[in-house]
Amino acid sequence: MKTMSVLFCAASAVTLAASVSAETPAVPTAQAIKQTLDASAAAWSAGDLKTFMECYEHSPSTRYVSASGTVVGYEAIETMYVTRFKKPGASFGKLTLELIDVKDLGSQYAFVVGRYHLKPDTGAEVSGLTTLLFHKVGGRWLISSDHSS
Repeated sequence: MKTMSVLFCAASAVTLAASVSAETPAVPTAQAIKQTLDASAAAWSAGDLKTFMECYEHSPSTRYVSASGTVVGYEAIETMYVTRFKKPGASFGKLTLELIDVKDLGSQYAFVVGRYHLKPDTGAEVSGLTTLLFHKVGGRWLISSDHSS
């Protein structure tokens, strides 16, 4: 009888765990990455470079590649953004990012193709393509490599 009680408790625990995990499905990779990019674009548009940079993996090997060259390391990328975009008395402009394609590369990486649109306070909108390598770190999808042109 004691064995039956133990088996019943074990079966109940497995059933309960299965129903809880079924109620809280994981966010699909593309949706999680879109949320990251949307938050980043909102921070940029608000002139909040510190929050904008939270989409990048805080690593010395994180890369940013553009027509101007390659910048390696989180701090160097942040410095590059300050140098290129932060002008006294001017905003960064309004940034929007759209996903074109997301390809899972295993459980920890995803390759993303997107398009950015940057509308400065004055002047014409700048738009281009970006390819991003995202790395899942501590449950968050972060940019490990950014190629924007």
